[in-house]
Amino acid sequence: MSRILSQLSDIETGIYVVCSDRMLLNTINSMLRRKGIIGVADAEGKMHYLVDARRNPAYAARAINNLVFSEMEDDEQGGGPLGDQLSPQTVKAVIEETLTTYGFDLTLLGTKAMYIVIKKIALRDQTERLSTKQLFNIAAESLDVKYVHVERNIRYAIKKSGYDIDGVKSMTIIREMALQVRKRMERILAKK
Repeated sequence: MSRILSQLSDIETGIYVVCSDRMLLNTINSMLRRKGIIGVADAEGKMHYLVDARRNPAYAARAINNLVFSEMEDDEQGGGPLGDQLSPQTVKAVIEETLTTYGFDLTLLGTKAMYIVIKKIALRDQTERLSTKQLFNIAAESLDVKYVHVERNIRYAIKKSGYDIDGVKSMTIIREMALQVRKRMERILAKK
């Protein structure tokens, strides 16, 4: 059983079966103590967060601040001419279409991390000076996982997509896709 649990610890979805109210409370309590924050999506897809402020109210305030501003940033985009002129829905559609064209599974954590990095690169000119580590750290922070998980899951998503080319680094593939996304968005703007 412990071998199965250790294998499941690196998977993006956790399934917890509870048999009593006490067991439910203990499970939630252990998750809150470990991560400090829990997000749960309801049937409509809206996120609801529990933030643990028992030990460190300052951490809780920062976590809430990060949640609010990261969601506002996702809605507002900005950061460059493309982000300012295209709707968030258009940007999302272009990136997702590009990813699915190359066979990426949009449900994988690695693909979600790639989405974040591609969006950063495609919308903002100054990100071309950012290193792979900086870009992957942005994705890791956004997804609330460690850098190594982002790196490993991106490699897995690329391998699973069939877009894996021997000797080509993950970031080279991501930058190429971001360039394609940027060109598609520029074509959309030119038609307006």
